[in-house]
Amino acid sequence: MKRGKLLGTAVLGVGILIGGNTVQGETLKEAIETMIQSHPEVRSQAYNRLGRDEEVRQAKADYLPKLDFIAGYGIQEIQEPESDSLNPGIFTLSLRQNVFAGMQTVNEVGRQKDRVRSAAYTLQGVSENTALKTTEVYLKVLRDEELNRLAVENLETHLRISDQIKMRSDSGVASKADSNQVTGRVALAQANVIATKTNLIDAQTNYQAVIGRLPSDLQAPDSPDALMPESLEAAEQEAVNNHPTLKSAGADLDARDKQHAVAKAPYLPIVDIEVDQHWEEDFDEPGADDQLIAMVKLRYNLFHGFRNQARRAETTQLIEEAREIRNNTHRQVIESIRLSWMAYQAAKDRIGFLEERVTATTDTAKSYTEQFNIGKRTLLDVLDTEAEVIDAKRALVEAKYDGLLAEYRVLNGLGKLVHSFDLEWPVEARVDEENDAGKVNEKEKDQAGVTVKLPKEVSKVQVRPMEIGSFKS
Repeated sequence: MKRGKLLGTAVLGVGILIGGNTVQGETLKEAIETMIQSHPEVRSQAYNRLGRDEEVRQAKADYLPKLDFIAGYGIQEIQEPESDSLNPGIFTLSLRQNVFAGMQTVNEVGRQKDRVRSAAYTLQGVSENTALKTTEVYLKVLRDEELNRLAVENLETHLRISDQIKMRSDSGVASKADSNQVTGRVALAQANVIATKTNLIDAQTNYQAVIGRLPSDLQAPDSPDALMPESLEAAEQEAVNNHPTLKSAGADLDARDKQHAVAKAPYLPIVDIEVDQHWEEDFDEPGADDQLIAMVKLRYNLFHGFRNQARRAETTQLIEEAREIRNNTHRQVIESIRLSWMAYQAAKDRIGFLEERVTATTDTAKSYTEQFNIGKRTLLDVLDTEAEVIDAKRALVEAKYDGLLAEYRVLNGLGKLVHSFDLEWPVEARVDEENDAGKVNEKEKDQAGVTVKLPKEVSKVQVRPMEIGSFKS
């Protein structure tokens, strides 16, 4: 097999998927920003958050009076004392204003606001996970590109050695065994090129499936090592305080508490102010009967078939369910940050040793080649050292990208992966407890998917550190 054909085959396919449907090179920050603004999972959760704003408005409607107009027209037959037929018309304007409803309205409004907070935190979490998924496929393409370049470099090295052996064989210096050895190693190098090329194409395809377009000239990101916590304990504490999923679980528990308070309302009286203006007249006879009735009404249910008791018992169980979900979420957050931190530390420790290995094996390969040229080393020694060099470089590349991904996983576990790129979550993810739980205005709704600067209040909203089994109702 000719050298030109081998090299041509080696690089064939690196750009198979990159052709007419290409885009300009992009950074990891740009890829994440695009995904946060447009990914269907992010946008669907954003609309869910906006829908819960309207549920708050629905709950607040019970603070306002209710005004009804009733009109009726019919026939009235009278038999005694004398037969008569009338055509009465009835008109009523009724005003109702609730004064007290057992704190039902207050608690229901509070419950819906907690659900808004939960949806906003969930959107934060979805944005963080989307950013992490984007990071994974982005780094996978970069890693497989480097591994493919190493495989091509290894093939070129073996082809160079093969040329030298051929020249030595033509001059009668090299043996048949040397030719066979180098031919076998060239074949192995070629197989490795095909394998890495296939892996790269798979990574590009996966990138397209996630991002929506093929990668082109991706830029290697800088390490976020400066953003890492000082210790595992600090990382755990920060994760418990700031992770969006844990905050969402806490908001759900708050909502269940208020739902339980709503269920207590039927045990208290209801007080309303009612004003009714009533008109009644017979269109066949002149005259009308006008009545204005204004009163304060108190209603108190004495028995409702045990419905109220069952509802209250149900909400008690729902509180415990939400509490256990928060407990489990707490455990998952701790587990995730610990695993990510250990992977980060392991990769960080490995890289130094692997760099030393690359340096040592490279020097050894160079020395063995020089010794082979003067007959002090065998061809097998040279080929083995070259294989060790490429293996050392491959391990170093994998460790660097594993370490980089582990760093981003740690940031994701802390709930600040998006912010580490100087980006913000979608505007719908805003949480402002001092202003109707972060209600999005109409202008912002029209700009769906456009990120804005989060208010300062976001950083103030925290879930206190929790210990498993220490939760209280």
